[in-house]
Amino acid sequence: MPAAEILAIGDELLLGETVDTNAAWIAQRLAREGIAIIRKTTVGDDDTAIRDALAAALARTGVVLCTGGLGPTRDDLTRDAVARLYGREQHVDDGWMTVLRERYERRGIPMPEVNRVQALLPDGATLLHNPTGTAPGIAIEQVGVGLTVLMPGVPSEMRGLMEAHVVPLLLRRLHVARPIRSRMLRTAGISEAALAERIDDIALDLGPLSLAFLPQVASVDLRLTCRGDVADPDAVLARALDRLKERLGDCVYADDDTDLAVLVGRMLRSDGLTLALAESCTGGLVSKRLSDAAGASDFLLAAFVTYHNDAKRAFVGVRSETLAMHGAVSEQCAREMAEGARTAIGADVAAAITGIAGPGGGSDEKPVGTVWYAVALSPDVAGRLGHDDPFITRKFVHPGDRSDIRERAGQTALDMLRRALTSQHSVPHP
Repeated sequence: MPAAEILAIGDELLLGETVDTNAAWIAQRLAREGIAIIRKTTVGDDDTAIRDALAAALARTGVVLCTGGLGPTRDDLTRDAVARLYGREQHVDDGWMTVLRERYERRGIPMPEVNRVQALLPDGATLLHNPTGTAPGIAIEQVGVGLTVLMPGVPSEMRGLMEAHVVPLLLRRLHVARPIRSRMLRTAGISEAALAERIDDIALDLGPLSLAFLPQVASVDLRLTCRGDVADPDAVLARALDRLKERLGDCVYADDDTDLAVLVGRMLRSDGLTLALAESCTGGLVSKRLSDAAGASDFLLAAFVTYHNDAKRAFVGVRSETLAMHGAVSEQCAREMAEGARTAIGADVAAAITGIAGPGGGSDEKPVGTVWYAVALSPDVAGRLGHDDPFITRKFVHPGDRSDIRERAGQTALDMLRRALTSQHSVPHP
């Protein structure tokens, strides 16, 4: 299988100030083309470290993709280090210098002289046009050394260069015959252990396919991958997906990369239903996820963040007697929050979340991580969907720190909405 390595460059990566999302994206993108990333190395803005790491990577695979260190400041050393490793002088690329000056002119400001360094190109290298940034990509190759591709560290610029220039270059250079095929199943309301137990026999009988569990804080995805010389890999993947979906039932909510919030929005829109939310411990995370996608105003009427008990009483009509007798983290409070939010704005459906995200506030009876959920349906919607009871309530005690609990709570609320809007009427498992 054709292989390459990634060299990520920048002090900010080693200090933890910036998370390197570029390497993950590159690896995923190239895997779809049948190119494996066998190693990723991170070094700081140091000339010797860059050259040593690059030389070692080239010795292993002969193909290295570098990100970062192409800016105009003194700590951007990648271009110079690579030129020295290849034994090349550098020259100003007049075409790119013209592009830079024109871009600054369109902005109505003079080009800073420090940007001239971004027009330097090692002799014999190929400039890869960057339509959005000031640093072009650079490809340089030499017999006995190998191929090095330099790209900016800005994720959007790197991805644009990969799609337009680098992927086609690698496919030609590495003579890729058959790309990797993979498919995804997204699940909700089931733990990784329960998921593995339920499909254990299928996982052992997948033939040429490999199955990977991709656990996240609030959910688990499954990825099926087909590598090598397999006749009709798409058909093989489809059959395996059907087996898994049949076994997992309503725990599967998508067989692509669709986000659960996007799916819930589509379901509401297609059924012509409107939604209201009442969030306490999640502080608006569910409404954010739903409104991240354009067009959320088609279904999302209002979201109440009723963090304090006074807000629960004032905005969604939770009774003082309920709070006094059962507390804010209770089935009764969640139910009144959901129905209060629904009736306050006249929505067809509402969801409520109230819990203890921590780190303090827990007790023996209600430990940190305790969250109550409620979904309220209008009488006509409940009848249309086949629900005998217009209310669905559920309690979970979620593990993790405050951030984990809130993320799990948001995902669980969305999953309860998904299930309430289908004919299955099931609820997620702990």
